[in-house]
Amino acid sequence: MQLMYVDESGDAGREPGSTPVFVLAGLVTPANRWTETERRLVDMRREIGAQYGLKASDELRGSAILRSGPGNHARRVALIQSVLERLGKMPHLKIMLTLVRKENLPPETDVFRAGWSAHLGRFDGYLNTLNRGRPPETGAPGFVVSDDTHGAQLDKLVKALRRERPVRIHSGWWLWKKSEIVNRPLRYVIEQPQRRDSKSSLLIQAADLCAYAVYQREKPHGAVREAKGHETFLKALAPNIVRTGGTDEAGVHVIENS
Repeated sequence: MQLMYVDESGDAGREPGSTPVFVLAGLVTPANRWTETERRLVDMRREIGAQYGLKASDELRGSAILRSGPGNHARRVALIQSVLERLGKMPHLKIMLTLVRKENLPPETDVFRAGWSAHLGRFDGYLNTLNRGRPPETGAPGFVVSDDTHGAQLDKLVKALRRERPVRIHSGWWLWKKSEIVNRPLRYVIEQPQRRDSKSSLLIQAADLCAYAVYQREKPHGAVREAKGHETFLKALAPNIVRTGGTDEAGVHVIENS
């Protein structure tokens, strides 16, 4: 079994004052490597805390670190960069990044559904690749653990996606290129997502930092821009980024015009 821990950055709203993008980041680890992954994260947290003066009670959440972390803004950006570099090199850990840019989406588009449908579909595709196309009854399944924010809404969506997940497929070449909508329901993702408070899960906190890295590329904080973090954050994650489902050059799956 593969476990995917997911957190968000930005919001899924369309009203004035909402964020321009909605980001989902998933950290995937095999269930039989969970103990090892957790131990590595605990060791990393201890080392980062000692190096940068992060208190034991402080979460590894990007916005919180940049707002009130140890030292000045430059030191806080360096702390985030250091964590991302370690996540990008951590064994038995894969990182899946999905971004919804809202500006050019049709007004009727449900941003939450669009983002989560794509993200869960990519996880299902990743599982299909690991299973080499084996049917769900014989392939290794996947289980999702998410931050405790949109519980009931996400549960309802996952149930629906097991029956119907419309996906636009492009085929053909140049003048003969065409697209069609096909149904690609979730096949390997089991159960409803388990919800966890990020305070009790280093994997959720790490997913938050990865989502924050994508958000900072799109809409960087002044201190992040000054330190070039909007250019280096995603590069740090690159070795472990999953590109299943189609991504841009940085490894981010982008939804922006459909």
